[in-house]
Amino acid sequence: MTDLASLAPDLRSGPNLRVAAGRIRVGQGVTIGANVDIRAGNLVLGDGVRIGDDVVIDAEDISIGWGTTIESRCRIAAMAGRAELVRIGEQSLLAHDSKLLVPRAAIGDYTTIHNHCLLNGYAPMVLGHNNWIGQNCILNSEAPLTIGNHVGIGAYSCVYTHGYFGDLLEGSQVWNVGPVTIEDDAWILGSYNVVSPGVTIGAKALVLTGSTVTKNVPANHTVGGSPARDMTERIVPYVDVPMERKLEVMRGYVDEFRKARPGVAELYLGAAGTMPDTRPLIAIVPELDDVTPIEGLTIIDLRGRRYVRSRTAGEAAFLRFLRSFRARFVPADQPRVTIAAAGEAA
Repeated sequence: MTDLASLAPDLRSGPNLRVAAGRIRVGQGVTIGANVDIRAGNLVLGDGVRIGDDVVIDAEDISIGWGTTIESRCRIAAMAGRAELVRIGEQSLLAHDSKLLVPRAAIGDYTTIHNHCLLNGYAPMVLGHNNWIGQNCILNSEAPLTIGNHVGIGAYSCVYTHGYFGDLLEGSQVWNVGPVTIEDDAWILGSYNVVSPGVTIGAKALVLTGSTVTKNVPANHTVGGSPARDMTERIVPYVDVPMERKLEVMRGYVDEFRKARPGVAELYLGAAGTMPDTRPLIAIVPELDDVTPIEGLTIIDLRGRRYVRSRTAGEAAFLRFLRSFRARFVPADQPRVTIAAAGEAA
């Protein structure tokens, strides 16, 4: 067993912490609860990571990013034995009693997986940035499951990459295994939705509550029912928003944030050329290319929906304030979460 306290003097941990790992890197301010069992070949815990009681982690290579929380009674491993590679990004949440049981998984920043979720399968699973997965969901990767950025999946919903049970030897005619892709900004709203194997849900598509999706959903279309049918004539999910309107809306969000969280962060909104000499902590600009990166400055690019990280408390507070329904942004240095990138990061 490894003594984490010797590697991280400010580590706070409960009783019965068991760690067996080959290579270990632990950041500052890490908190680990009671009766936690971690087995890994390579273990990386970023600054401010929080792990609750009775958590089990069994992965050859696992990295948990800055400010991410793994709540009590979660399990991270493979369906049978040890996971090969698990990357969980920054400021994300795996809520209590959830299980991540896949051989290779990559989860982005600011992604929330609520309590009692089951993520399982034998193929790679990718969840992008700013995703929201409601409680008691099932995400399956018998074949690869790829979920993009800014995707919402309502509680008690299921995404399956396989559908089989009947005995093939006895002539069962129902057997289906196929990858599922859910593209950026898709919203599977409400509860009790089912996504079938082999389906692609396009970017900015909307799936109404209680639906069974058996066919591909085109981008920016609305479907609903069981089986789901196109309802875009009644509900168009997204319309184009000009930059002038985006700046106006963001100005309202900044004012709202300042009132709700006074003193959390100094914010600037406007063209980069008029930024004051006294640098703010967060700058919101129409174009990222117009701004020279500065240490300690978070830059949010409205057109590209991306930001340059500073990893400050103010940045995290503001992005969390925005992401529920106001606006979502991805890190400029890793806008897309992939298993390949996760492996390279190791």
